[in-house]
Amino acid sequence: MSDLQTVMLPTGASATSAMRPAERPKSLQGLRVGLIDNGKEFSDVVLESLAEVLRRDYGVTNIKFWSKGFPAKGAPFIEEMAAETDVAISGVGHCGSSSPWSVIDAVNLEKAGVPTVALISRSFCPLGQIVARGEGHNGLPIVMLPHPIGEADEAKVSQKGADATAECVRLLTTPGEAVGQEYAAKKFPLPEHAVPRG
Repeated sequence: MSDLQTVMLPTGASATSAMRPAERPKSLQGLRVGLIDNGKEFSDVVLESLAEVLRRDYGVTNIKFWSKGFPAKGAPFIEEMAAETDVAISGVGHCGSSSPWSVIDAVNLEKAGVPTVALISRSFCPLGQIVARGEGHNGLPIVMLPHPIGEADEAKVSQKGADATAECVRLLTTPGEAVGQEYAAKKFPLPEHAVPRG
């Protein structure tokens, strides 16, 4: 069992021997930003809010939304998107099916040379990390959002996207090697229901 865990969750030097994050730009200004909406409820609200902050605070003027629709599946347009996108954000994973596919889309874009981050809610970040590592990307940057994503008040859902923007920008503009090292060593908190109670 411990051998399996070592394979699935490598750390340290072994974590940097697999695929590394694509090289990042120093700024997003003037770049084409692609946002993948996985079609899961509330994902569009989070991404629209994030896009608004990118435009307002980071001078991003070229943003394109790519929508997969639901139920969860891999994006069928990765090759086309990679040709039309300089950096990407994949999301929003906030269930057991949308989270893995959001991560797989992010890994596939990184394989195509597009710096990408995945937006995943807190309860599914450990799963997202396992999936990324299973796909050979031990240092894929995952931005953790509060869980659950859904709220009765849509303004609160929107705020989650706004709050995630600065971290997305940081991870898309930090040198790839540094991002890879940070996320190869990162440990996400287990979902509250999975933590033994004293």
